[in-house]
Amino acid sequence: MKVGPILAASLVVGAGAVWPTSPAEEYVFFLTGDSQGYLAPCGCSDPMVGGVKRRADAVRRLGVPHRNVILENSALVKTSNRQDEIKLETLAQLHRELGGTAMNLGLAESLPGIGIANSMASLSGRRLTSLSVDPGKTLDIPSTIVKGPFVIGGVSLQPTSIAANLGVQPRELKEAVGILVREAQSKKLTPVLMLDGDRSAARSLAASFPSLGLIQYRSNGHPPKVAERVGKTVLATCGDGGKALVRLVWKAGKFQSYVPIDLDPGYKDSPEAAKIYRTYLQRVTQEELLDALPRRNTEKYLGTDACIKCHAEAGKVWKASKHAIALKTLQIQGHDRDPDCVGCHVVGLESVFGYRSLKETPDLGAVGCESCHGPGEAHGMDPKSKPMAKIGADACMSCHRAENSPKFDFPTYWAKIRHK
Repeated sequence: MKVGPILAASLVVGAGAVWPTSPAEEYVFFLTGDSQGYLAPCGCSDPMVGGVKRRADAVRRLGVPHRNVILENSALVKTSNRQDEIKLETLAQLHRELGGTAMNLGLAESLPGIGIANSMASLSGRRLTSLSVDPGKTLDIPSTIVKGPFVIGGVSLQPTSIAANLGVQPRELKEAVGILVREAQSKKLTPVLMLDGDRSAARSLAASFPSLGLIQYRSNGHPPKVAERVGKTVLATCGDGGKALVRLVWKAGKFQSYVPIDLDPGYKDSPEAAKIYRTYLQRVTQEELLDALPRRNTEKYLGTDACIKCHAEAGKVWKASKHAIALKTLQIQGHDRDPDCVGCHVVGLESVFGYRSLKETPDLGAVGCESCHGPGEAHGMDPKSKPMAKIGADACMSCHRAENSPKFDFPTYWAKIRHK
């Protein structure tokens, strides 16, 4: 379990309007979101970090019941396919189970349309919010949410696109933030803003609205080791991919500590979150989303056993490698029918002749020879005149991508599976 430096006396950041609390009262902020569709740790580099089940454990262990302010800031998925719709509903359920405070409805959350947005609103316990649109009579979300001495709102840099996706009216950015600030002033609360936008936009808004106590923005990579401020406004981000949290403590009218938290194996799977996550996987399986993936015509695959008949020494190397048990690792985790995962654990998922299931295509159910070398039927029929193409690091990079295999180094990895 890795946490960043705790900044107490060295970083006392005052907010704008201060709620009249006693010196002993404190609130613990957890900043999350920008999960980009990653609900579970994903990758080939140890230790894998992230995931909603560890996030729940971290909040339970590091939070203060009834004094937590949990903010989940947009970009929860990347696209608007059926699996992403199920993810959005699952994240809404998890947010409610965790005692979350507010979720920002950004561009990504609007892509599936108003039906999923309203489903998220209901499943989250009306914690989904946005100031970037006027919800009218069709979108069942509040514009702001009050928790203790704070009034919380969410905005996006793309209100027009969000409104078009949901069939409602947009609000210009500064108009939307102004609504939050005026409400805070009228109620003598501290305004907190979730921003579906980057650091530059956050700095600009902090300069324009100096009474904002906190702006949570979006960024790539790991959250900064120290907090940033513009005037009296704290700027913070949890990074992307659901790999980290940021913990802030508000006490006696000030933010008094800032800690970035890696969701590494030091945090365990929360039983409550695990139950909701299992339901998510069951939905993905029951709706047969793996079978619905688009496929293209290719040459036919032979299967790894056919390759090994002629390439016995290479077969020995393969059998001793993790490639040979790639699908088994997904079975253990319950992800063996998950379209997000299976493609990098089998042969030819994108092909009409590729992997279907262990029952239909058992010889393609692992990372086999043809995962890297391509379909082998022509070579099998005429090995001398139809040689397999020579491959290099590019063949590995289609699965060993930076986001899920950050420590990948071709010479190092190739040494483990080197064969002729």
